[in-house]
Amino acid sequence: MTELTKTLELKLVDPNAHKREKLRETRGAYQQALQEAFDASCTTLGEANDIVGDYELSGYAKNALKRYVPQLTTTYGANELSDDHPVRFTNEGVKIDHKPGNTIQWYVKIPHHEDYHLWVPAQPNPEQRDWLEAVIAGDADVGEGRLLKRDGTWYFHLIATRDIPINSEVPPEQRTPIGVDIGEASLVTVCHRDEHGFPTTPELWTDEGKTVRRLRKRYFTTMRRLQSRESERIADTFGDELWAQIDDILHTVTREVVEYAEAVETPVLVLEDLTYIQESMDYGDYLNRRLHGWGFAKLHAQITYKAVERGIPIATVDPRNTSQECHMCGEGGTRPQQATFRCSNDACWVEEYQADINAALNIADCYLSGESRSREHENDDDSAEDGASLTGPQDNQADAETQQATLGTYTS
Repeated sequence: MTELTKTLELKLVDPNAHKREKLRETRGAYQQALQEAFDASCTTLGEANDIVGDYELSGYAKNALKRYVPQLTTTYGANELSDDHPVRFTNEGVKIDHKPGNTIQWYVKIPHHEDYHLWVPAQPNPEQRDWLEAVIAGDADVGEGRLLKRDGTWYFHLIATRDIPINSEVPPEQRTPIGVDIGEASLVTVCHRDEHGFPTTPELWTDEGKTVRRLRKRYFTTMRRLQSRESERIADTFGDELWAQIDDILHTVTREVVEYAEAVETPVLVLEDLTYIQESMDYGDYLNRRLHGWGFAKLHAQITYKAVERGIPIATVDPRNTSQECHMCGEGGTRPQQATFRCSNDACWVEEYQADINAALNIADCYLSGESRSREHENDDDSAEDGASLTGPQDNQADAETQQATLGTYTS
């Protein structure tokens, strides 16, 4: 068994005028409290409490906000807030209900303030019904809840954690490690070694990387032009459409990565550990650019949960030096071009090699050398794992986390 955390997405179904007004009040009060606490650079729960305590919010929202603001200012070092943070609620205030006999079967309890709560019918993402049923049955732990509004529609995101069975008949040391490199020349690169230790069947999603770079460049260029003309509404609509295209690419690529692993006998997917990147942002511009500009965390999260749901083990490794060492001799090297690795060892047969494949093999080798560890999740916070998104021009992980896109229009 392995523990997996996932963001469950529910679309609120046509709240009446009274409930819409209460949702707007909650959202408005939360964003004002968040902005004031952020502007005051609160670094402790006590400092945040002094500011948010007087706002018309439920205790669940206040407690979530008091915990979140110090993370923004200390852990993530955010310089400014995104325009549309979701309203967060601690897990004590989150509840869903299932009425199988009703036309609309799912309901979400949304705390408004003090002891006043709203029950709103909701439509879940159909691919996540088994997760919601696990929550109802008590087989999944409920974490933080998030209320957000996109394109005039209200959504509720629920963080859930559950144990997923993993095929464990094969000992870890006998598995075939598949290195997963998330980069820039190629959006994702996967590769493993054959029984003789030689690289075999690498796969690179280079065209997808080019497409994402082109879309991102188009976004930033157009947004600067629109904002200079004060066309904020047009800018927001344009951004939503463009980032939805990028999200589609990410979902397609991550699905294909897992399919690659399924074709390998006794696989284990090996990824770079986000913990090292988040807690020690001292690896230079290269890794920072990958984390912030490429949606590293979202790709990481999607590969993780799609693999685990198909019974494929996941391991993570320290990413240091995986792009700077030769996969054959272990010596250091240089990258004269983004996609090229050049080994510095004259005695090594590797003179130049595709840089992303080289990194993927080094990532896989870290698993063999015993440097890997299983991914663990906190029960009440998906952090960079499932809440992260490549939505909008975020400069830090905390902002990216709050911009998770809602995928599609769900039907019951």
